[in-house]
Amino acid sequence: MSSVADLINRVRSFGANIVLEDGKLRIVNRPRLPASAMTYIAKHKVEIADYLQSDENVAFEECAAVIEFDGGAPREWAEQFARYLSKAKPAGVAEMDWSWFLTICGRMIDEAPRAAA
Repeated sequence: MSSVADLINRVRSFGANIVLEDGKLRIVNRPRLPASAMTYIAKHKVEIADYLQSDENVAFEECAAVIEFDGGAPREWAEQFARYLSKAKPAGVAEMDWSWFLTICGRMIDEAPRAAA
């Protein structure tokens, strides 16, 4: 199986999602998925549930949701920015430069929805 993160991204590319509610998997917008997807998800439900419960995933999803819903950013942007925020600065990059980069990314995400309106 490819990584669970890849699977979830693939599900989201169809306009659906997999969430964990009260310890059970729930498929949001199930009709958007091909029939074969449901079989694959059922076969790997334990791995998917473990991934969705992991502290790392919970923190990432929460960060991406804040960026998406509070910031008005598209989900793809929110996920990319959340990934940057969760990473350590790259080797050889000064702390001030990394902070500047994150600040500029955040500003672009904040201003883009207003510019599009």
